[in-house]
Amino acid sequence: MSQIFKAPARPKTMLSALAIAVSCASAAQAQLEEVVVTAQARAESLQDVSISMVAMTGETINELGITKMEEFTMNMPAVTVAQNPIGNFLFIRGVGTSGTNQGIEQSVATFNDGVFMGRHQLSRAPFMDLDRIEVLRGPQSILFGKNTIGGALSVHTARPTDELEGSIQALYGSYGETEVNGVISGPITDTLRGRIAYRKYDYDGYLENVITGEDAMGRDDETIRASLQWDATDSVTVDFKWERSDFTQNESITQIGRVSEVPYNPTAAGITFLNQLSVGAVTGTDGTERIDDERAVVNDGGAILKSLGVVPANTPGFPDQKEGSENTVDAGRLGIEWALGEHALTFISGYASYDYTDICDCDFSALPFIEIDAVEDYEQFSQEIRLTSPTGGTFDYIAGLYYQSSDLFYRSQEAFGVAALAPLANVTRDYDFDQTQETFAVFGSLTWNLSDTTRVTGGLRYTDETKEVDRTLEKSFTGGWDFSSVIGAPEGTLVYGDTAAEYDRFEAELAPVAAAYDAGLWNDSGLLGTYEHQFDGRKRTESFVDYYANIEHDLSIDTLIYATVSTGVKGGGFDARFLKESVGPRADGFEYEEETSLAYEIGFKTTLLDGAMRLNGALFRNEVSDAQVSIFDGATGFVVVNAAEIISQGIELDLQWAATDDLIITAATSYLDSTFDEWDTAPCWARQQIDPGHPEFEPGCNNGFRDAAGDNTQFAPELAYNLNFDWRIPLMDSLETRAVLNINYSDEFATVGDLDPFIGSQDEFTMVDFRLSVGSPDGTWEVAALGKNLTDGVCRLQQQRPAPGIG
Repeated sequence: MSQIFKAPARPKTMLSALAIAVSCASAAQAQLEEVVVTAQARAESLQDVSISMVAMTGETINELGITKMEEFTMNMPAVTVAQNPIGNFLFIRGVGTSGTNQGIEQSVATFNDGVFMGRHQLSRAPFMDLDRIEVLRGPQSILFGKNTIGGALSVHTARPTDELEGSIQALYGSYGETEVNGVISGPITDTLRGRIAYRKYDYDGYLENVITGEDAMGRDDETIRASLQWDATDSVTVDFKWERSDFTQNESITQIGRVSEVPYNPTAAGITFLNQLSVGAVTGTDGTERIDDERAVVNDGGAILKSLGVVPANTPGFPDQKEGSENTVDAGRLGIEWALGEHALTFISGYASYDYTDICDCDFSALPFIEIDAVEDYEQFSQEIRLTSPTGGTFDYIAGLYYQSSDLFYRSQEAFGVAALAPLANVTRDYDFDQTQETFAVFGSLTWNLSDTTRVTGGLRYTDETKEVDRTLEKSFTGGWDFSSVIGAPEGTLVYGDTAAEYDRFEAELAPVAAAYDAGLWNDSGLLGTYEHQFDGRKRTESFVDYYANIEHDLSIDTLIYATVSTGVKGGGFDARFLKESVGPRADGFEYEEETSLAYEIGFKTTLLDGAMRLNGALFRNEVSDAQVSIFDGATGFVVVNAAEIISQGIELDLQWAATDDLIITAATSYLDSTFDEWDTAPCWARQQIDPGHPEFEPGCNNGFRDAAGDNTQFAPELAYNLNFDWRIPLMDSLETRAVLNINYSDEFATVGDLDPFIGSQDEFTMVDFRLSVGSPDGTWEVAALGKNLTDGVCRLQQQRPAPGIG
C-alpha cells in the first residue's frame, strides 16, 4: 500500500454565516463603474492598461467571505496560492515555484501597497480592510522588479478618508468559524487623516483527528493596522502604515490514504502494517486510512507502539511534539508624494518582518516517525525613489532607483523515529541557514505617443544582487542512547547524550558502529541521505538586465489593442534544505543558478453596450529557461534543481456585464498549455522505482531520472473559469435584498513537483458559493447568509509521498 498527502478545500458546506455590518459608505449600484488600478505606477483605468490583469475590490472579497490568499486565488482562473505544512507557493499561468525551500524565492511576487514582500511566508498574512487586489499576469520586471516571471499579486489596503466613517462586521459559520472586523476612519485635523482597522478570526477546522480527538486545521488570527495620511504642504503628501498580524494554526490539512492495494516494497508493507495497527488500537477499527474529513496523525513519543509491544517501553527519543504553527508578521510603509510642477517624485520606504515556529508531523501518520521543528526569522528594508512625468505630451516616462536589504535565519531540527523500524537509535539532524541579501536596481520606462491613438513603450531595468550565507548541519541522538550492550558491558556503562558533541564522541569512540550507522541510516546508501557539513561566508553576486517593449493602438474610444514582449529574471541562490557534503562531489547541489523568461502577449480591451459591458482578452506565450524547481527527493528531503525549459501559452478572457440595473454578471476564463519543453533530469515517479514484477510498475526511469518533456507543469489546468452573478432586488424604499452566486471550475492539474499523476493529481472540480443578504439600500446595515462550497468539491493543492519506502 502506498499513500499520499491531501490538502482539500473545505469539503463540508458552510451551512450558515451571519454577517452584520454598520457603515456610513453608500451601497454600490448595479452598474459598471470605472476600475482604477496602479499596475503601471500611475492611477489609470483598468481599460487603459495594456496588461492582462484582473482586479477584485475589497467589498467583493469581503462579501465572498475570503479571509486569506489561498481562498482569493480560488476565484482567479489559472492562479494558485497553495499552502503546505512548511510553506506557501504561488503560480500564475502554470509558472511559479514548486515545493518548499526557505532558500528559494518565488517566481510570482507579492506586493503590499507597493512594497515587495520578499518571502512566501508573507503571503500567509490574513486579509483585512482591503481596497482591492490586482492580479498581473506574465512578467512585470521593469516597474515591479525581479521575481515576477509568472506575474504579481498586488494588495492595496484601504486608505484614510476625508469624512468620518466606521464599520463593524461579525460573522458566524460552521466548524466554529467566527470573525469580527472593525474600522474607523476620518479626519484628525484639517491636514491629517487616520484609519484604524482590527480583525479577529477563529476557526475550529473541518477535520477531526481520530487519534487525539481534537479538531484539525483550526486558526486563530488577530490583525491590527493603523494608517495616517498627512497633507504636509500643498505639494507634499505623506502616507504611513503599520500592521501586525498574529496567527496560529493547530495541526495541518494533510492526511494520508491508499494509492495502491499492493505494497510497493517490504518497507512500505511494514510501515503500512504498523500504521494500521496503531490506528486500529486507538479507534477500534481496522485502521485503514482514507481521504475524508478525518485524519489519524500524532507524534506521541512512541506511546502507542510501546503499548502494543512493538518497541521496548524504555526506548528514548521518539518524536513527541504537538503539530501546529505560530506566526507573527509586521509590515510598515512610509510614502511621500511630492508634486514638482506637473511631475511627481515618490519615495516609498518599506519594512517587513516575520517570525514563525512550525511543528510538522511530517510522516502524516499515527507513527512517531518524522517531526520537523522549524523556526524562521526574516527582516527586510526597502527604499524606492521614482520620478513620474505628466501624461499627454509627446513622451511620458517613469524613472527610479530601488534598494533592498534582508536578513534570513532558518533552523530545522528534524527527528526520526527509526527505532520503530530497526534496532537503531532515534536520531535528529539539525541544520541552520543564515543569509544576508542586498539588491540594487535602476529602472526606467518611456512612452512615445506617436499619435492620439498609437503609443510605443520601452523599458529597462538593471539589477545587482549579492547573497552571503552560512550553513551548518549536525547529527545527534534524539534522546540519547545506551550502547553498553555493544561492548558487552552492564546497562548504563556507555551512554551518549542528545547533543552534536555527544554524537561526535560516539563517532570517535565507536568508529565501526558509527560507520555502520552512516552506511545503513545516514548516507545516500541509507534512509536519510544526510551528511554533516559547514559552509562559512559562501557568497554569490550576479547582475541582470531586463527589458520591456510594447505597442498599443486605440481602434476607437472604447477599444484598445496591444502587443508586448518582455523578459524576467529570478536570481540564483543557495539550497536552505541541503543535506549533502560541503566538499566533494556531493557539494555541487548547494548552489543553483538564476531563472529567466521571455514572454510575448497580444491582447485587447473593449467597452461595449454604451458602457454596460467590458470584455478583455489576451493571447500569451512565456518561455522560462533554467526554471528553479524544489522537489521531494523520495526520502526525507527536498532539493533545488534548474530544470531545462518551460513553455506556458494560452488565452484569457475577462467579462463584466451590467445585464440590467439590478444584475451584474462577471466571468473570467483561461485556456492554458503549460509544459516542460525540456527536462531530462526529472525525478522518477514512485511506480518507476519499484520492482519490475510489481503489478503497477511503470517503465521510464533511467539512471535515477526520467524525461519530463511534454509533461504539464504544476497547477496548470487546461481549462478554468469563474462565473459570478450579483443580483440586487429592491423590496421597498428602505429595504433591499441581494443574491450573489459564485462558481469556480478547474480542469485537472498536477500538484507535485515530480509530476507523478498517480500520487499528485487533482481531478477536475466545481465549487459553488452563494450569498443572500437583506439590508438598507444605502449600505448602513446588512444581514447575510453565506454558503461556501455547496457542491462539496474537494481540491488537493499539495500531495506527496510522505515517508521513505511508502511509494
